[in-house]
Amino acid sequence: MRKYIAIISSLILVSISSAKAESVIGITGAYHMLEASGTETIRSSGEKNSGSHSENVIVPELFIEGGGSNFILGLSYIPTRDVGNKSRTDSGDQSAGTYTAKAELDNVFQLYGDYTFTSVPQGDVYFKLGIQHATLKTLESLNSGSSYDDADLFGYTLGLGVKGDLPYGDGMIFKADLTYTDFEDYSASAADGNGNKIDADLEDIALKFSIGKKF
Repeated sequence: MRKYIAIISSLILVSISSAKAESVIGITGAYHMLEASGTETIRSSGEKNSGSHSENVIVPELFIEGGGSNFILGLSYIPTRDVGNKSRTDSGDQSAGTYTAKAELDNVFQLYGDYTFTSVPQGDVYFKLGIQHATLKTLESLNSGSSYDDADLFGYTLGLGVKGDLPYGDGMIFKADLTYTDFEDYSASAADGNGNKIDADLEDIALKFSIGKKF
């Protein structure tokens, strides 16, 4: 994890250290629409127990960015983002019981670039491309008795937004964007070694509004 932080921090410092660079630090309020799906495969029977869950959450986010007039490089950070939980009760000889799937994303870092391609009366319109890193913490309670290890996941982000100067405050700016993130699939075998396996997929659509200060 420290290696990723060091690499990202170095890229940010390169971006904001150029002679003509303009830097911004700020806070974001983000409305996330998360979609998670997963399947647990029971080794002894080959039975598959699948489920999906949607979760809408509002999450604060910190960011710092720097660059020129048409392109900026930035880094954002979210301490924890809850993926949500869902329970299901099954009946049957082998699958009878309650399954509760629960997870959260910890220490979510995103390295992103915003490229301005046109302007409107409200400000500059930009295209966003980013890479996210997060630690998926599994907090499930499964009737199979299995538990699964945490994992580091990467994801790519695409987005579209608008930014401009605020009419009040010295050097205050706003940003508003809509993003889509697709994380890599999570696949793991049960930590107790019983041969059970789980596969999961996570996608995120987020509507964000940010306020920042130039320096």
